[in-house]
Amino acid sequence: MKKLLVVICSVIILWQLLPTQSSNCADFKNLNDYIPVLMKETAIPGIAIAKITAGKVSLIKTFGFANIEQKKRVDENTLFNLASISKPIMGMALLKLVDEGKLILDQDINDYLSFQVDNPHLENEKITIRHLASHTSGIKDYYDIESFSLNKDSPISLAQHLKSLLTPEGELYNNGEYFMDKTPGTSRKYSNLSAGLAGHIVEEVTGLTLAQYSKQLLFPSLSMPQASWLLNDLELKNIAVPYEVEQCIPYFFICADTETVELNYIISKYFNPPFDNKEYLPYSHIGNPQYPDGGVRASIKEVSQMLVSVLNNEDNLGKQLLLDTSYQEMFSLQADESVSDSQRFFWRDRAGLTGHMGSDLGVFTALYFDIESKTGFVILMNRGMDTKGAFAMKQIATRLMSL
Repeated sequence: MKKLLVVICSVIILWQLLPTQSSNCADFKNLNDYIPVLMKETAIPGIAIAKITAGKVSLIKTFGFANIEQKKRVDENTLFNLASISKPIMGMALLKLVDEGKLILDQDINDYLSFQVDNPHLENEKITIRHLASHTSGIKDYYDIESFSLNKDSPISLAQHLKSLLTPEGELYNNGEYFMDKTPGTSRKYSNLSAGLAGHIVEEVTGLTLAQYSKQLLFPSLSMPQASWLLNDLELKNIAVPYEVEQCIPYFFICADTETVELNYIISKYFNPPFDNKEYLPYSHIGNPQYPDGGVRASIKEVSQMLVSVLNNEDNLGKQLLLDTSYQEMFSLQADESVSDSQRFFWRDRAGLTGHMGSDLGVFTALYFDIESKTGFVILMNRGMDTKGAFAMKQIATRLMSL
């Protein structure tokens, strides 16, 4: 599989810098009228949305196609790849293990690992779970679509993958290429590789893979019976087909250090709705050896119920999901404010809300909420993130939060 993307760290910057744009659908007040027109203008095959109000699901709607070729429509049980929304879900697994006394957030991760992770550029550094969960570990990002398997899970285990990148014996170690010359806790850099390492700690302390632990213990408590990290657990026909759009940017994440002038060029060159003569390009479902960084497949019904559990700190049986200390930890700032004034335990603040976005090949997702009012939204689409998709996401999010 060829590399189609610019290496990236955050999808949010592009969303924030999008210009105000007029649209043929702007006059439609009702979501049932508004969203189909917006989808046509911005070339989105399928969308599932939910609104949570005062800690309860107040709206679920679905539009368009999960599979264009088979004319299979999206419904509330259609599975979507959640992409990086998977990270804070994995964070809840870590916090549940803290509740059980199996993990300490500020303990050296090497106390839990069966192999040593040592930054060769530093002396006596200490990387903790808190650092991994706040992207301040000093471990660089790693994202390579050439490592993906198509329509099946990766044959490479998470442990094998991590050791290949982070230990001197690893074939991809390359003299510590994926370590920064930054003391843990002093600099924030979004890192899918750090998330992968955090997920492996779950595996080390439980004796189960993160996928097994989640399927047996985490997902049921969050009212997510279909959800899985692994394709082998699912029927591919039940997952929304990922699509890109031929005339759009072929897959962009925008890095935190990308020049504004470059962003303005991208926006002015490609952002010109309405979108005509579109052609959807389907992708295979992907299996990633670094799977804790994303890849949970779940339905809008499940994700909305998961958000209800998060907002109310209650599991599917009405019992406390996390102990008070861990629940407060999940929403506490995880780094010094000089490093990040918005990074929580895998969650992050944006525009007055807390949540996460996700983007992968043919996938774009968002989940944000206000913890005080217990109000939020979920948006899932089977289309890659670019300027048009980001415009649509921002418009729908704004409308949902105004309901």
